[in-house]
Amino acid sequence: MIGWGVLGNATIARLAVVPAIERAGNGFLAAVGSRSGARAAALAQASGATAYDNYDAVLADPAVDIVYIPLPNHLHKPWTLKALAAGKHVLVEKPFALNATEARVMAAAAEAANKVLAEAAMWRYHPRSRRIRALVQAGELGAIHSLRAAFTFLARPRPENQRLFSAAMGGGSLWDVGTYAVGLARWILDEEPVAVTAQAQWHSEGVDLSLVGTLRFGSGALATIE
Repeated sequence: MIGWGVLGNATIARLAVVPAIERAGNGFLAAVGSRSGARAAALAQASGATAYDNYDAVLADPAVDIVYIPLPNHLHKPWTLKALAAGKHVLVEKPFALNATEARVMAAAAEAANKVLAEAAMWRYHPRSRRIRALVQAGELGAIHSLRAAFTFLARPRPENQRLFSAAMGGGSLWDVGTYAVGLARWILDEEPVAVTAQAQWHSEGVDLSLVGTLRFGSGALATIE
């Protein structure tokens, strides 16, 4: 059985990932760490996991084989590197990193540690997504000339979602949900863009409230993401 450790008390951890770990049948929640011991205990209690009032203790727990990191975006790289250095496999929330340089450093660290490092891109494993990709790759839809991917919702500043409106925390529409659209386009078409353009509407805090981009691929396909 795989022992899971969770860093933080994020909503996605409470409502989606921890229940999925418990239903999977091949693992268990071993430890939860939070800056608040009470919040960690609340998440850990139902599973009988150990609760810690810090993240480092989760990484030091020998019962933990893999660490799930749903922390704010700017913390993905440092805590991924710490987890790998502690000998843990890592599942990190999207976006994997804030830029390509960070991503390369994280990937190199995982390779050096001989550990699995993956982004929590759950949509890649949904039967619907896989069916669409299979149809495209098999040529069932003919040559793809245009693809549109959008993920939008109205976000208002609230204490619980301040990360969305903080440039320092890696907020903004592209890093929060635009990653789904960009990732889907690249994955469905199975190629990397050769040219990218984008326009955004900006919040006073320096994050993009909305963004529309185009990705041109070598095959001639043009993807619009929003």
